[in-house]
Amino acid sequence: MVFEQFGAEDGIPLVLLHGLSQQRHYWGPVIDRLPGRQIVAVDQRGHGDSANDDVDATSDFSIERCATDVMCVLDELGIEDAIVVGHSWGASVALKAASAHPNRVRSVVLIDGGLSGPRHLVQGELDREQVREALRPPPLGMLEPALWQAISSGDLSPYWTDQIRAALAPTFRTDGTGHTFTRIGMERHMAVLDGLIDYDPAPDIEMLAVPAWVVSCEPRGDDDAQEDPMALAWRRARREQLAALPRTFFVQRWSGALHDVPLQWPAMVAGLLETVAERIEAPREANKENR
Repeated sequence: MVFEQFGAEDGIPLVLLHGLSQQRHYWGPVIDRLPGRQIVAVDQRGHGDSANDDVDATSDFSIERCATDVMCVLDELGIEDAIVVGHSWGASVALKAASAHPNRVRSVVLIDGGLSGPRHLVQGELDREQVREALRPPPLGMLEPALWQAISSGDLSPYWTDQIRAALAPTFRTDGTGHTFTRIGMERHMAVLDGLIDYDPAPDIEMLAVPAWVVSCEPRGDDDAQEDPMALAWRRARREQLAALPRTFFVQRWSGALHDVPLQWPAMVAGLLETVAERIEAPREANKENR
């Protein structure tokens, strides 16, 4: 596994897990706003610089395996415990890590993911293959200038900066003809998606013994009326999940937030992570004073 450390050497570490097809630099805008924190940004299995010939589409991309990878990173760095933060698919990995290793994960932050996903769509009106095909990403292959034009003029256009471009650039590779593709590739992408479809978060939600912070990115007002049926079904499933969460889950509904909220509102995400870290560190400081 490839990872990168930032910030201070003291304080509880924040371990950042990106979403499907992304890589550790995705967190750059958030990391820049947490200069006083110890941070570990991970290229998860098959992604970024962790993508190599030993991790192909036949590898184990189950959520359980990816959560074990997180523990391996902590072991390699000699980190006793940490706060694990996951975005999208990474939130599922974070939830599993926190549930399976409560002695190592002091708190977990789930940013627009982890609670519901493709599995809930399969359990509804669609079968597995329909869900897989609906979530299959475009093959890309466009020229690099066209790629950046498409991304910068999309949902992130009001927030677009050179910093966002730098955060996304390592997601792609450019061949000798100037055409761009994702570094993870289509086969590995679908293998990771299969692992996510197979994952049932319900037992981990029920067993979770540490505080969990949940960010739900939601449209403003009637914006959701413009979404396609699959997106609406996914959103309904998540709302049902949020309503049924145990009291150990602290839910924040961010109206108007995009799924890529770490790029859209990095200061808000950084502020949340700072708050969670302070909350976890407070008992430690109190114990020191009482000794």
